Amino acid sequence: MTAAEILQRIEGLEPGMQQAYLDSVKATIDAATLAEVERLLAADDENGLVDLLSVGALALLSELVRSAYISGARYELVALIIPAADRGSVGRKEFDVTRAPAAAWVDQQAQALRASASSEVREAIRAVMGSRRVIVGGQEIVRTNRQAALDLIGRVSTQTGQRTGGVVGLPGNMAQYVINARNQLLSGDPALLKQYLERGRRDRRFDGIVQRAIQAGKPVAQADADKIVGRYSDRLLKFHAEVIAKTSALESFSAGRERAWEQLVEQGLDRDRIEKEWRDRNDEKVRNSHHSMGGQRVILGQAFVSGNGALLRFPGDSSLGAGYNETANCRCIVIYHLRK
Repeated sequence: MTAAEILQRIEGLEPGMQQAYLDSVKATIDAATLAEVERLLAADDENGLVDLLSVGALALLSELVRSAYISGARYELVALIIPAADRGSVGRKEFDVTRAPAAAWVDQQAQALRASASSEVREAIRAVMGSRRVIVGGQEIVRTNRQAALDLIGRVSTQTGQRTGGVVGLPGNMAQYVINARNQLLSGDPALLKQYLERGRRDRRFDGIVQRAIQAGKPVAQADADKIVGRYSDRLLKFHAEVIAKTSALESFSAGRERAWEQLVEQGLDRDRIEKEWRDRNDEKVRNSHHSMGGQRVILGQAFVSGNGALLRFPGDSSLGAGYNETANCRCIVIYHLRK
């Protein structure tokens, strides 16, 4: 098994996970009515909005995480060559996902995905609720409850008939990016309008509209602002779903590989003979805290230590407290060595 083969397997899992998350967001938006969202906003009912706009059980994404976990374990066992002297004690190389540690990991991941999504929905709702009356560049920008409801769940596209451009599904910081972008466009302040043009995930096809507003020293028209910001929000949602997919695929597949070795230990293999080595991509995209980890070796069951002091049993591992800054979009892998 080569590093390239492992990475190819992981990357192959990502598109399905990304689409599963986007489908859950779409199902949530499709099930909500504009009138109900507007009513809850008028009542300042944050909890009611959270209940209404929760992305649900994320059942398909959770099932794909489980599948990636099993796939990682089976891939590791198939590639592993057990020395003849150990075959009697180790027995069959067949991964058992029903064993308590494996089943517990899968269940914990599903719970963590749902908890994170629920928290993000609440943060996005709070951001929109707080944006209904703000001062930007000396101008007061007021959003009605109807406008705020559309900001949350999006506007119906005349081309597709589907709602797009809402902030449901985005984490709180990205929802705030969308709100800030809208305020910049509606401010009429040339300096703030220029700040919008610095946003990396904006749709540059609309830059001409913004440039003309800058030259005129006027706000972007409301309809144009809604269109521009909606497209910006869609791009952020796609990016967020990509990050979730990359992070989940790496962690799940890597956790399965780790669990396969743990099962072999339970079957009789000596843990002290199993060494794992951290490898990065050795390019400019590797995060600084992982550069120092390249070539680091530990015994199975032990954790690697990042340059920031975070503990990870394998790339993407969050079970020992490593934060998103250590796991999101990580492209590192582990290579296992069985010593004689």
